[in-house]
Amino acid sequence: MLVSASGCGGSTPIDATALLRQTKSIVDGTKTLHFLLTSSNAQGTGPLISGGEGDAERPAGFAGVLDVSVAGLALSIHVVSFGGTFYVKLPTAGRFSVADPSRYGFGDPAKLLDPDQGLSSLLTVCASPSLGNADRYNGEELDEVSCSLPGTRVAALLTSADPSKPVAATFGVDPLNDQLRRVVLVGPFFSRSVSSTFTLILDSYGENVTVTAPPAA
Repeated sequence: MLVSASGCGGSTPIDATALLRQTKSIVDGTKTLHFLLTSSNAQGTGPLISGGEGDAERPAGFAGVLDVSVAGLALSIHVVSFGGTFYVKLPTAGRFSVADPSRYGFGDPAKLLDPDQGLSSLLTVCASPSLGNADRYNGEELDEVSCSLPGTRVAALLTSADPSKPVAATFGVDPLNDQLRRVVLVGPFFSRSVSSTFTLILDSYGENVTVTAPPAA
C-alpha cells in the first residue's frame, strides 16, 4: 500500500507513477475479474463496440455479452475467448461459431488480463501521469491519475479509428486495496474527427470464475 499524505477531504497518494505501478501489480496478481463497459458519443462507420459486460480469467479466458454495431445494426452478442480461439453467438444463431473479433470492431478480449498486452500494460505507458482530486464510485473513494496513452496500445486492446492519435486516460484506484476500479478513455475510437468516451468498471477481483470453450459449429 502506498504511503499517503493527509489533507482536506481525505488522504492522497504521494506519487502518481508509484500508484500506477502498484495498481498494475494488483491487476496482474488477480486470477479473475468482472468488467462493465459503457461508451458515449459512439458514432462512426464500420463495425464498432459500444459496451458490454463479462468475466476475464487468467491467463487467456473471457466470457460475456458485448454490444456492437455491424452494418448499422445494433446487436448484443454472446462471446467466449478461450485457448486462443474466439467464439461468438449472434442473436439469430442457436450455437457458438469461431470468428475473428476484429469483424465486430474490437481486439481479442482474452488479452484483458495479459500483463504485457492487456489492461494493466496501459498503466506503464502513461505519459506525464498526474494525481487528480479524489472521486467516488458506488460509495468508494477513488484516487485518480490522469495521463496520455499511445493510441496504438489502446487500439490493440480495444479499438481506434486513428491509432496515431493519443488517448486521454483517467484511472480510478481504490486506496484501500490499490485495485483499479474505473478507467475512462477519451479518443478517436469510432471516427478520426470525433472524440468518444469509453468507461470501464472493474470489480469482483479473484472471484470463482471458470471460462471454457463452448460447443462450436
